[in-house]
Amino acid sequence: MRLDRFPHLEVDAPKAPPTGEEIAAIETAVGVKLPPELLGFLAAANGGKLDYTFEVPTESRPFPLCFYSLYSTRHPYPGRSPAGLILHELEVERRLKGLRPGLLPIAADGGTSVLYVDLAPERSGRIVAYVEGLPDWDGTPEGCFIDLAPSLDEYLAALYLNTVEESKRGG
Repeated sequence: MRLDRFPHLEVDAPKAPPTGEEIAAIETAVGVKLPPELLGFLAAANGGKLDYTFEVPTESRPFPLCFYSLYSTRHPYPGRSPAGLILHELEVERRLKGLRPGLLPIAADGGTSVLYVDLAPERSGRIVAYVEGLPDWDGTPEGCFIDLAPSLDEYLAALYLNTVEESKRGG
């Protein structure tokens, strides 16, 4: 499915748009209303795959990041793991990383790096990532939070097609 506002992007296998109850549960968990930009994104890309790359400028060269596994509002079938469910991932991220208030996880890279929308009033709408330690990039094996874009729209506009073949991807 192509994203209307971003025709260069195609989301593979999105689930149905979130229900009002699912959105209300997320808003209760984060303590704020979800912005229209995020609601529109969830309506089109809920739980799908977005195999595109974003380049983070660094001192030596741009560093590519790919958060292709989009989290979903849709509850899994009974007996299935809640992994990939926005509310489950929010709970896990709060427990493991001590997230600051307002961060809402929306996608992952297939490992431990995660993409967030920052809904805190003073940073509302910014796109932030937790990037697992990258000695090639910043010399440290520890993970860190970095700002990627001032808004979800600007993040999506900057994505380009990931042409790297990775046998683990997809699935």
